[in-house]
Amino acid sequence: MGDENIFRIPEVKEKRSNRRLSLNSAFELPFTSKRKRKTDEDSLSVQSYDVGATLKKKTRRSLLRVSSLVNLLSPSKSSKTRSRTPFKVPCSPRPVVSPYKAPLPSAGKKRLGKTWSDMMTTDGRNPSKFSHNDIKKQEAIYELCQGEQDMIDDLNIVQKTYHDSMQKLQLMSHGELKQIFGPIESLLPVHRELSERLLSKRQADGTTQEVGRQLLEWLPLLKCYIPFCSNQVFGKALFDEKKNDPAVVDFLQRCQDSPFSRKLDLWSLLDGVRSKFMKYPLLIKSIQKYTDPKDVDYQYLTESIKLIESVVASADKSTGEAKCCLYKARISYIYDDQKHSYIEDSTNLVCNGILRNNKGSKLHIFLFNKILLVTRLTNQNGQQCYQVYRQPIPVDEMIIEDMKEVEIKMGSFRKSFSQTATTPNSVFKVSFKDPLSGQSHTLIANDEHDKRQWLQCLEKLLADVPKCDQN
Repeated sequence: MGDENIFRIPEVKEKRSNRRLSLNSAFELPFTSKRKRKTDEDSLSVQSYDVGATLKKKTRRSLLRVSSLVNLLSPSKSSKTRSRTPFKVPCSPRPVVSPYKAPLPSAGKKRLGKTWSDMMTTDGRNPSKFSHNDIKKQEAIYELCQGEQDMIDDLNIVQKTYHDSMQKLQLMSHGELKQIFGPIESLLPVHRELSERLLSKRQADGTTQEVGRQLLEWLPLLKCYIPFCSNQVFGKALFDEKKNDPAVVDFLQRCQDSPFSRKLDLWSLLDGVRSKFMKYPLLIKSIQKYTDPKDVDYQYLTESIKLIESVVASADKSTGEAKCCLYKARISYIYDDQKHSYIEDSTNLVCNGILRNNKGSKLHIFLFNKILLVTRLTNQNGQQCYQVYRQPIPVDEMIIEDMKEVEIKMGSFRKSFSQTATTPNSVFKVSFKDPLSGQSHTLIANDEHDKRQWLQCLEKLLADVPKCDQN
């Protein structure tokens, strides 16, 4: 045989990689080629045989749809980049929290303002058969009992709705929640016990005769409010800082707009708990007022008043010490000679507030138990600080002058003609006994009542100076 009859194997050309082929294999679509080839029985593949000739016309349209799907899932900057980048299944997108929309106005959850007489009338009893004095006593006891139930409701809201929810949502760390809420979990069992004691003493006719002994046995438990009140000083400072967190603000706003909060914010509920604790002496005194002095319960109530007043005084003292530590940590100095040992030695903040000087500038005044500081409010690294203005005045070197019937033009000399005069009886002056020790301060209060409070605190400290020297 010659060379012409030799069977020749056709050359197999190397197939170029095509992205459409990779897409076909990924989505299990049949292979199609742009070139038309003659097909016979030997060249038919199993894949083309199974699909059939009817799908050949739709192949290109399917590829176009797949290509658009790829662009939707993984968009790229250019077609060249898209052809080189292999197809990847995108990760599930992060859930997007919808922006908060305030709900429609709804009626808040209101407290039942029922009195003892209302309760008796509702139960079908006639309170008019009792004397006026007896009715007043029963009203006072019922107010105490109802107040305990209100306290329990508020503590449940604060602990479960706010504290536990913020902990689960990880809006704050455990330490931050502990600083803001304090020992809130220790208060709820205390008020539940008093509520049970008072309800157990209520008789079948709706009256309660003796509560003095129950109160005297229960009041020592209120000592848990001493650390709670002092902790609120640091809790309020941290709470104000956390208001810059959008997630915290969003959560608090949602709760405040809900009916269960009675349209009160979180700090109003927390501070309301402290305020109710401070009212116990008045509540017990109102019960004693309408109790017969010859009654055995009268003596128990007298001892209860002394006990609760001592607990409240301890809470006030611890709160003053906490405020003293907080504000001393935020005091800054311009000059080193402004630092005084009495500032660090002070253990109690008697009072503080904003007053104006004769130039109309706002000054924040701190009256500690040993020294008076005149400061200006500044901002350092996003935190409020108090910069000392002039020399601090120790209490044992201070003179107070009540400038009665004095009007001062506020503002500089240029603005003196346009500024209004201060109201009379709102100006007082503090200065050194020795004029060479430092400059004096002419301070202007908002009104006469504000000025009187400042003068009372200052005069009380001056009266206690000899006692401090003896100690």
